[in-house]
Amino acid sequence: MNHPGLGSESAASPAVATLSRRRFLHVSSTATAAFAAPQVITSRLFGQGAPSNRITLGLIGAGNIGVAHLDTLLGYQDTVRVLGVCDVDRERRESAAVRINHEYGSNDCRPYADFRELNRRREIDAVLICTPDHWHALTALDAIRQGKDLYVEKPLTLTIAEGRALVDEARKYGRVVQHGTWQRSMKRFHDLVEFVRDGGLGKLHYVECLIGANNRHVGATWQPEAVPEGLDWDMWLGPAPWRPYTFYGCHYNFRFIAENASGQMTNLGAHCLDIGQWVLDMDRSGPVEIEGHGDYPTSGLFTTPTRIDVTFRYASGVPMYCRTDLTVNGNNTSRFFGERGWLDIGYSKMSASDPNLLRAMQAPNKRVQVPSSKNHYEDFFAAMRTRQRTIADAETAHRTTTICNLGQIAMALGRKLRWNPEREEFVGDEMANRLRSRPMRAPWSLVHDLA
Repeated sequence: MNHPGLGSESAASPAVATLSRRRFLHVSSTATAAFAAPQVITSRLFGQGAPSNRITLGLIGAGNIGVAHLDTLLGYQDTVRVLGVCDVDRERRESAAVRINHEYGSNDCRPYADFRELNRRREIDAVLICTPDHWHALTALDAIRQGKDLYVEKPLTLTIAEGRALVDEARKYGRVVQHGTWQRSMKRFHDLVEFVRDGGLGKLHYVECLIGANNRHVGATWQPEAVPEGLDWDMWLGPAPWRPYTFYGCHYNFRFIAENASGQMTNLGAHCLDIGQWVLDMDRSGPVEIEGHGDYPTSGLFTTPTRIDVTFRYASGVPMYCRTDLTVNGNNTSRFFGERGWLDIGYSKMSASDPNLLRAMQAPNKRVQVPSSKNHYEDFFAAMRTRQRTIADAETAHRTTTICNLGQIAMALGRKLRWNPEREEFVGDEMANRLRSRPMRAPWSLVHDLA
């Protein structure tokens, strides 16, 4: 999905990434030592080492969403330069690098088959992580340890444990993190948050998040195929369980395979659930009870739900519902129902039970004020220079991703769950607590181990 709004209006141990294969020891040991102290800020960000005070970026993942980011980033040539692009698919990384160098009229952008090589390039200030979801945590943790700031596509991580590890490591090393929940940089959502928190709807009764249905399907007739030339299939799978290659199980389709992602709950739900969390002032917390139902495929390669229906209940008593709705057609929407009526706000539409509510929502000078961002990229770049929080910082991103994970776990177990958002654990449910993390295929692990 492209980004129409970008420029418009614990279970985990705090120590972390391990990304080493033995052949990387001689490379990583020197680079890690150079960034061993917290609060590393490269001189390039302050105009002391790069032409025109440009921020330098690396792109990890040159598929659908990575190319969408690139389309926009190439328009920031006065302030930003992309110096590296990584993908395990040779055609993708090389074509992206050729395009970037053509746009810049140089050969400064290099293609990489392994993200660790890109992360160890000293000239790069920050990375954009646009890989399949099961790779987000490991690529991010490695980048943090190499002194990079991060823009991470949603969801932040695949599991709750990975998310807490990423937040803890970003704090430890003083890194800036921006999450791909770009709706926070649209004026309408900022206005919505201030309006509802200010009592514009009176007492809030409930929140409803409607998301689109799966846009890919595969039956039981798929067959293993030869791995295409130029694709490192073992590296594509990385920490996920091994399976034979098939076209239907690679690239975009990863999001419908549970070992790689959590379906539309984290793909589309991350956006509207994020707005719900923001309105409810839950950026550092979450619900206390979850229950839900999902319809799962009964044959074929895909294993994430085709329909979801989840209820999140908060300590305030306000419930938030997340449901599949066949009528939204990709324009996922967040709806807020209160004493004075309702508001239905999506990234390309707004409606209300009374037009006066929309006018009041967009009026300035509300008593309640929340931080604002006019552009998701520029908010990230500004935070890199000031070392302040972004509009969708690591903790906020983790809490949004966690609520998606909680919904998935409730659907998988098929029972009501109680959640302690402060301790980030389920209350009295060992099976549910085990699902906060997933095993990783060797040699990948969240435990830092360079041996």
